[in-house]
Amino acid sequence: MDKMLIRFKIHDHPKLQAVTYMSLCMAIHFAGHEFARAPSSSLFTSKQLGFQSPSALPLAVGFVSPFSVILLNAFKSMLEKYGPRRALSQSTLFYSMFLISVAILIKHWGNQVLQENSHMHMMLGGTICDFKGLVKTLLFSLFVYQSANVQFLYTQHWSFLGSILTPQEGKVWFAPIAGVGSIASTLAAANVSQLVERIGLLGLLGFAGLVIGASSLFGDAAYRVARESGFESFHHEKKKEEDSKEVVKEDKMSRENIGSVNLFRRVPILRAMFIEVILSQCLSSVLNFQFMVKVKEAIVNDEDRASWTGKCYAWINGISGFMQFFVLPICTQKIRLSWLWIAMPLAMLCLTSMQMYGKQPSLKLVGITFLSMKTIEYSIRGQVSEMVFASLDYESRFIGKQKINLFANRLGKSAMAVSLFLLATYLDKEDSELSQILVLGSNLIAFVWLLSTIQLTKFIEDRKENSNTK
Repeated sequence: MDKMLIRFKIHDHPKLQAVTYMSLCMAIHFAGHEFARAPSSSLFTSKQLGFQSPSALPLAVGFVSPFSVILLNAFKSMLEKYGPRRALSQSTLFYSMFLISVAILIKHWGNQVLQENSHMHMMLGGTICDFKGLVKTLLFSLFVYQSANVQFLYTQHWSFLGSILTPQEGKVWFAPIAGVGSIASTLAAANVSQLVERIGLLGLLGFAGLVIGASSLFGDAAYRVARESGFESFHHEKKKEEDSKEVVKEDKMSRENIGSVNLFRRVPILRAMFIEVILSQCLSSVLNFQFMVKVKEAIVNDEDRASWTGKCYAWINGISGFMQFFVLPICTQKIRLSWLWIAMPLAMLCLTSMQMYGKQPSLKLVGITFLSMKTIEYSIRGQVSEMVFASLDYESRFIGKQKINLFANRLGKSAMAVSLFLLATYLDKEDSELSQILVLGSNLIAFVWLLSTIQLTKFIEDRKENSNTK
């Protein structure tokens, strides 16, 4: 019974308080992300202000990965100089101010563009200001930053939680914490349409900045409680010195290269997770593209298509929340971690294999496959990843995790976005041929993903055996 329920003792109440603060920080951040995603996507494809070329979207997606590297380097610098508390606070507040500033600038410059409905120029200090070009530049930057930053801040929240919770406590608490985030995302997404009617897209974008800025207050409170309570994970400099002595004695001259090749050489699990994330994101991108093509083909009316897609995402958030609260806490207690990892690609391989039967898969089957992949990403994948990271050292939890969740995640999506763009555009395939290629590609990627996951589970089991031996 003790193994089934791991409770915080009386002297652990500060830990519970810190976990609560960070959980609220993450939930508010997710709500802000939902508020920011709708206007950034809509404005990006706006007829009056946005991009009309079909190549603009994959181009923007391609920029997300290199921009994620820039964010990671900035975070690494702040982490070394100030520690994780100020790194989280500064990165969150900067993003908040960026959203608010973009909303104000687009509101001003966008009005100038709409008044003329063409390029409007104005002499400013002897230079020509192209308002339409400035607005497009802001929208492009907004889309890239918003896409990269959600994972960037999300991983910082989980790094904190993984640092103060033991692996045993994580088995119980990680799923409910993630479930709170899903509920916040669902509630925020459900109110987007009403907010747009009242304050408009730019008003919603500015409101998103305020919400995300408010989340930093709870994140800072979590770190304050942890420091006051003396949680060892937050003696930043001391912990770094201990890990560096144990890990990279010969690498003193390259301390700036935290989380680089040397880290992945030292921790085989990180290498395996890096490859696994790339493959899973490749499959996710293929299924997302297949889903969009199929929905557009089956549902011609734009409003009906948007309504159907919205209902699909509502189901995704609802199922993910249910799993995080009720299913995963039991599964993590009853099922080995390695089997949970293998179950993800195995389930997707079964669904993609079903699409092989018949000339073309139905919208229902494509929708179920897409829903399953997103549900895995939103629920089980996050928990099993955190359970692995919680058992690693400080450097792996913060820097290695950031590299995997930012760079590997975006690399898989960006590489597949380019491939899909070339496939759909330059090869000029018919819809039926494109559908067949997508089905074959999804099966191949799912199979390779399964193989990489099996390799990862071997490292997980080896580390577990070594820990038990010690």
